[in-house]
Amino acid sequence: MSLTELTGNPRHDRLLTLIAERGYMNIDELAQLLDVSTQTVRRDIRKLSDQGLITRHHGGAGRASSVVNTAFEQREVSLTQEKRAIAEAIADYIPDGSTIFITIGTTVEHVARALLNHNHLRIITNSLRVAHILYKNPRFEVMVPGGTLRPHNGGIIGPAATAFVAGFRADYLVTSMGAIESDGTLLEFDVNEASVVKTMMTYSRHILLAADHTKYHTSAAVEIGNASQSTALFTDEQPGPALQHLLKSSRVEIVPVTTSASEELTET
Repeated sequence: MSLTELTGNPRHDRLLTLIAERGYMNIDELAQLLDVSTQTVRRDIRKLSDQGLITRHHGGAGRASSVVNTAFEQREVSLTQEKRAIAEAIADYIPDGSTIFITIGTTVEHVARALLNHNHLRIITNSLRVAHILYKNPRFEVMVPGGTLRPHNGGIIGPAATAFVAGFRADYLVTSMGAIESDGTLLEFDVNEASVVKTMMTYSRHILLAADHTKYHTSAAVEIGNASQSTALFTDEQPGPALQHLLKSSRVEIVPVTTSASEELTET
């Protein structure tokens, strides 16, 4: 059954499709796109949340875990060339002998693969998928926390994971994000995953942000920090003027990457 056939109600199906595509949407955006009142959207969100099809947030709605799972699998094969180019640039930036935090996500998994030729890395990650890429390298020390394992992305979350991360001081944090707003706000979809990322940001000397161009046009629910806190932003497309100005005034390096024009670019 496709996503557009889930409910039999065209408006509900459209709402589900929008949230599946964007990850999170606020009520005003949904009301405008669906051409209905905010009260109607609130009722729709409540009903669809009760059915387990979406997750209610204050002021909006996001993907439910079952939909996130599908979206994560789709993201594995989307924007692959951009993610690889970003990953290779980040790997080139990180010297041998570093201690690195790596978060959860398809882009940072590409970074993990790009790091495989490095020497003497200590990696602390709350992603089992990242750990699985790296742990067989005898030149690496790979550590993962205890906690609750997320079925849709292999992420480890919870108070134990946050406390474990707080015991280290990393030279670099490598992280992607759900969205970057024009004022530099970094957003994630899941409050539990956000807690670990925020702790990693606190205990990192340098924060390296991995962001393909879709991150500038997406919405998410949970703030994890601001791009002005970072050392560098690695991206396949220059951000908008407001964000560029913020990054330059905060002395954040913008590292543009290029991909082969012959490769087919696919977006979710």
